[in-house]
Amino acid sequence: MRQGKLTNAKLRELVIDNIEPRNAETVVGAGVGEDCCAVMTDDLCVVSTDPITAGGKQTGVLAIHINANDIAAAGAKPIAALVTLMIPPTAEEEQIRTLMNELAHTARPLGIDIIGGHTEVTDSVTRMVVSVTMIGKPVVKGKMFKTADVLPGDDLIMTKYAGLEGTAIIGSDFAGELGLTAGEQEQLSKIKESLSVVRDGEIAAKIEGVHAMHDITEGGILGAVCEMCEASGTGARINLSAVPVLPLTKKICRYYGLDVYGLISSGSMMIAAKDGNQVVKEMRANGVPAAVIGKAGEEGVYDLSAGSKREITPYPADELYKVLERGL
Repeated sequence: MRQGKLTNAKLRELVIDNIEPRNAETVVGAGVGEDCCAVMTDDLCVVSTDPITAGGKQTGVLAIHINANDIAAAGAKPIAALVTLMIPPTAEEEQIRTLMNELAHTARPLGIDIIGGHTEVTDSVTRMVVSVTMIGKPVVKGKMFKTADVLPGDDLIMTKYAGLEGTAIIGSDFAGELGLTAGEQEQLSKIKESLSVVRDGEIAAKIEGVHAMHDITEGGILGAVCEMCEASGTGARINLSAVPVLPLTKKICRYYGLDVYGLISSGSMMIAAKDGNQVVKEMRANGVPAAVIGKAGEEGVYDLSAGSKREITPYPADELYKVLERGL
């Protein structure tokens, strides 16, 4: 493809025609020549942004989910997104169309309008890079949750299962090598549909005694616990044996020699709350699996699952990269 901006005709054909604003909050959406967009809100405006550079075949899906999940962890509902596409000259038009369909298909059931962004063909990248800025409004009017608000004595609750995003990426990109059975392929499809914590965040935001939330992304469980503790100046005592893991994730981790607790886990949320059992009860009543996996303390992060006190530190890089770098 020719470097530089897409022509107006291609911008309309490949990008804008693939999105359709539906929310009442969308005042000005994506359009040729429109450099700004606008949403109407009568509350706090919660904003987050993240790029996807290692999403493999799941790039469009993950680009929406990881940013919507950040908004959800702040106790807000995502309503609108800005999408920036950095496109290598070697890309085909069909790749752009497919990516936009993925983005729109993932955003739609979450109630998110793609309202604008930027597209550019450039040799500064060798593969498609997608960056999303997500806008949200609080579930409870005027209330926002911060990672730093964990209190000593809080129970630490995890929703769903460890390593969901890593399983989705590796399972999709290396299905042939893994020799997945029909049953495992079906489980992989369900995992791909469970990478959102928007529902988890909406439920948790309404529970009395919930103090903080954090979506579990790069670095997995180990990274998420350490990040929450560092942000809040607390410590934690974790029982890693209580962390739920799906059979397919275990198989993938055994095959590639990965530590599931350090594997990227979008689709799971860490919640700090006064009464973890109450949070688990509410989550399960709404169809969201959850488990208490530990408690916040005064200092240090330790795993107590082996009957001894073992200090936890996050890995320098997510376990996912061991597989992606091997596949290059």
